[in-house]
Amino acid sequence: MRFFEKGQLVHITSRALIDIFREKDDCYRFIFQFYATNLGKRGNNVYPADAVRAGQALLVGEKIPDRFVIKEHSPLVDVLDFSLVVNHNHFYLLPRIKNAIPILMQRLNNGFAKFFNINHNRKDAVFGSRYKGVLVETDRQSYAVTRYVSIINPLDIFQPGWREEGLKNKKEALDFLKKYEFSSFLDRIGERNSKILAPLEVLERYSFGTSYKGSTEYLEFAEEFLKEREKLDFSNLFVE
Repeated sequence: MRFFEKGQLVHITSRALIDIFREKDDCYRFIFQFYATNLGKRGNNVYPADAVRAGQALLVGEKIPDRFVIKEHSPLVDVLDFSLVVNHNHFYLLPRIKNAIPILMQRLNNGFAKFFNINHNRKDAVFGSRYKGVLVETDRQSYAVTRYVSIINPLDIFQPGWREEGLKNKKEALDFLKKYEFSSFLDRIGERNSKILAPLEVLERYSFGTSYKGSTEYLEFAEEFLKEREKLDFSNLFVE
């Protein structure tokens, strides 16, 4: 298990054995599980329908009932970007305490797996292995990670296999990104203010020129990427 230091930017991904994000309700439940785990744990007597409503509220920046989360500490991490894609997730994180990443990911995956199995009446394993992660140490790498998390991965849902074939319709691809709830793209372009993301001052500090203040910078950043169709190089984004 790799331990990342406090204050080190980290790209984390975790892959499941099954398609845990096919249904919207499971995506909402995962968003809620992440939020609760980052602060402590899910409250007692929080039912699947409660978790769905909580996830929906958190994504659009609304407060959820206090009883839904048992707060045991300040946030373990600040979230800069995220995406949920069929059978895996991506997070661009800033740890706030020592060992925050292994603590968060172990509790998150275990907690969601139990919740998922109960809701779907199953007993098998949900996640096949531990998370993977890599440090983000340069501005160039940061640009690559935010693009990979908030733009490239959601497009795998829009057009499976597009990385090899190329996008068939760039306008439709951009329209999809503007509608897809389960990534930070909407927050990046200023159309949403999800409560699972870091405070604005943290987002701005680590935005490296792609503002969170509702400007068009990130949208232009995405449009330029889709237009250029540059070769995708993921070699510096993961550690096996």
